[in-house]
Amino acid sequence: MTTYKTYLKNKTHTYCKNRRAIANVVTSAIVISAVSILGVAMLGWSNSNLAIQKQEIEEAFSTQINKINEDLIFDNVWFSSTCPGKCVNVTMSNVGTLGLNVTEMKFVDGTSLTDLQIFYFTDGGIVTGGTFSTNATYTWMSGDDIDIFVFTERGNQFTTQVIAP
Repeated sequence: MTTYKTYLKNKTHTYCKNRRAIANVVTSAIVISAVSILGVAMLGWSNSNLAIQKQEIEEAFSTQINKINEDLIFDNVWFSSTCPGKCVNVTMSNVGTLGLNVTEMKFVDGTSLTDLQIFYFTDGGIVTGGTFSTNATYTWMSGDDIDIFVFTERGNQFTTQVIAP
């Protein structure tokens, strides 16, 4: 005859034994669910990260191609003493396949390479085949060796060298 204690002991043992089997199944399901959720999250993150990098590469490529297609030539540089003071007129033509914006023009001493004067432009747009002419007020001396640097909005630099009459 089994006593009540023995009955409870066997019943508890059986209950715990069955409970452990259920706990293993539940734990395994939780781990598999967690791994699945993390896998989906990582896949989504990597896809969005790759899309962002692809966009950045396309923009860099487009910018570099556009820089290659910019081309500017200096048509005429003439010195005048009839402006209010002395000035230098610089005329440039856009011979590239894209429109461009002249943002800065810098006069540099051709021998010492020091900056003489810098001019900034907000209206320096030149369409393809168009020209841009500006009078730059600068007190030049006869025989000055001046390098003229022109910078565009895309970061290109064009240079010419002139000597004042």
